Amino acid sequence: MHYTVYLDLLFLVNFTVDLWILLLEKKLLGLPASGLRLVLGAAVGGAWVCFLVLVPLPPFWEQALSFLAAAGVIQRVAFSVHSAKTLAKNAVVFYFFAFLFGGIFSAVAERTGGIPASLLLAGTGLLGFALWAGLAWYQEQRRRVVVPVELVWKGVALPLRGLLDTGNSLYTGDGRPVHVMSSAAAAAWRQIPLEKVLWIPYRSVGAPEGLLPAVTVDEMRLGERVVPRPVIAFSKYPVSGNNWYQIIIHSQEALP
Repeated sequence: MHYTVYLDLLFLVNFTVDLWILLLEKKLLGLPASGLRLVLGAAVGGAWVCFLVLVPLPPFWEQALSFLAAAGVIQRVAFSVHSAKTLAKNAVVFYFFAFLFGGIFSAVAERTGGIPASLLLAGTGLLGFALWAGLAWYQEQRRRVVVPVELVWKGVALPLRGLLDTGNSLYTGDGRPVHVMSSAAAAAWRQIPLEKVLWIPYRSVGAPEGLLPAVTVDEMRLGERVVPRPVIAFSKYPVSGNNWYQIIIHSQEALP
């Protein structure tokens, strides 16, 4: 039995699938990558599939080279990965999404007797968009969680509600994470003399550059966790529009 393989369609389908997978990988792992690097990485994946059609290899070598060499090259091109540990983690995520795409398309093909290339491309776009939207929703739910927080400074305890927000990434000059709270919520501390005030540079919408005053308090309690000597910065504006929370927890402490 003979089959006709159109390399242009084969490349286009695999390029599209790989591009969506790299976009999802970038979203999930928060990897820095330009659009051009992602396109080049997807092109490597599409070209590899075409190579396997033109130069058939024994099944063992095909699988070994695909899972090791090809995956490594794709990750190096798309995300400029150099660490073996990071490369392995990225490859696992890449192939998780690859098997997810492949499993869904295989199930549909078995029930329909095959999928035309045009429908496969359209399905890839719809599936990729659905996964992207689901991943974005999951990350937003995971990122924004309000929990009870207690700050202790000079023997004065301050009960608050805190937003565990992995979007907050302020640091002091020596690399310590900074948590941001509303000045109005610190009324119980107003009688405490300020010592060793730190000034934290920040950027936000409407205020491209600014400085927040900050102090190092004794401890911060997040449920069962105790964070010793956290740096707390004070904002003259409420950190929550409805005052649902009074402090934004740094991303380093947001997840256990």
